[in-house]
Amino acid sequence: MMIWSGVGFFIAVFISLAYLFCKWLFDTFWAVGYYSAHSWTLGVTFILAAVLSLAFVYALKKEAVLLFIARVTDSRPMYQAEISHKFFFVPVRYWPLILFLTGAGFCIREVSGY
Repeated sequence: MMIWSGVGFFIAVFISLAYLFCKWLFDTFWAVGYYSAHSWTLGVTFILAAVLSLAFVYALKKEAVLLFIARVTDSRPMYQAEISHKFFFVPVRYWPLILFLTGAGFCIREVSGY
């Protein structure tokens, strides 16, 4: 069962890249295990993934990027990119907001002490 359509799998790629970068950053500059010990670091990871996703959604709206994707995939250009590309059945254009709110929730949870 596919959980994405079009280039929606890039959302998972962005989350993975953000995780690897943040884990490396926090464990390198603070202490080994710091990333795992604090939930705000997971929030920063989701916020970074949201920024990467937002840049991706913005790029998908550009006609040149759509033509490039069509050339690579040997298909017709799709001019409704935000509708045709989905991840977990949610259009790609909504994922930056979902990731940002999830990240903000983790950061607020850590600060509030719950």
